[in-house]
Amino acid sequence: MAHAAIERFKALESAFFNATKKSERLQARFSAAACLNADDDPATLVRRTLRERDAISQQLSRWKAPSGSMRLVYGAALAASRRDGGGLVKMMEALSAERKRRGGRSLSNGGARAALILVCAGGTYAQAGMFYDVLEEIAAPWWRRRPAEEEGYAAIMTAAGETPATARDRLERAERALRTAGAPRSIHATSKFEIAVANPRVDDFTSAWTALSIAVRQRRGLLRRASWSGIAALAAQVDDGSRAADALNEADHFVQEHRPRVNSMAAGRLAVRLAATMTGIRTPAGAAIDLAAILAAQAALIAATTATTAAVVAAT
Repeated sequence: MAHAAIERFKALESAFFNATKKSERLQARFSAAACLNADDDPATLVRRTLRERDAISQQLSRWKAPSGSMRLVYGAALAASRRDGGGLVKMMEALSAERKRRGGRSLSNGGARAALILVCAGGTYAQAGMFYDVLEEIAAPWWRRRPAEEEGYAAIMTAAGETPATARDRLERAERALRTAGAPRSIHATSKFEIAVANPRVDDFTSAWTALSIAVRQRRGLLRRASWSGIAALAAQVDDGSRAADALNEADHFVQEHRPRVNSMAAGRLAVRLAATMTGIRTPAGAAIDLAAILAAQAALIAATTATTAAVVAAT
């Protein structure tokens, strides 16, 4: 029998598919993932999601972030956290007003991602100033900057009431954990943020990382699909790496066999998100971040393909 989280996902996915357009299947899937840990029944969550999506669209023009393709998943994250679209827009406005007051960098995606995380994590509008204090403390030099990851991390630390110094120290510990575990250097710049949120002991992370990295090599293609970054995120948040590996194997098998088929870019992230839920990790805004990364990768692929095609045409 499938794990309860997988059965829950199937029920949620079916409910979202029935309530949305066929062209929105990718968004519907990640909306289902965003609602995995919510206590309400699928029909209630879908109804709330559509209501919050509409609230976002009523208050923001179609050109404002979050984009139309993201608003369903934002609505789902808000519905799962029992927050509302109006609160998201007000948080975006609070962040924008604070930036204008103090100057400094503009936020990526119009501040939508940071606002979503703040709202879902229980942050308040009065914390806009602290958000920028944390962001300034942990920001890398502009040539090494990871805006989306830095802003998401700053939002989580702010909502949790952490100081800028604590946020910086946790990032430094996360980098040490990655080095000690022998994680590929290519993932350090981005993975350190998720690890810093979980804030595991270095020895615990190393043990979980080792168990997971050994296990995923035993299932063909799983490492490629889940990615080292996905494995690092799981290793940071679990007590038992072997149990997490079993969950990831089961989730990956489900995703590979699931119909309608999950596209290749989404398959790995969805499997990791399911495995996280199966091991007790609760991150409603995480599914929105997953989808944002997939859409960004798709846009980059389209841009690269278009540029290559244009070059070939020009050459001929």
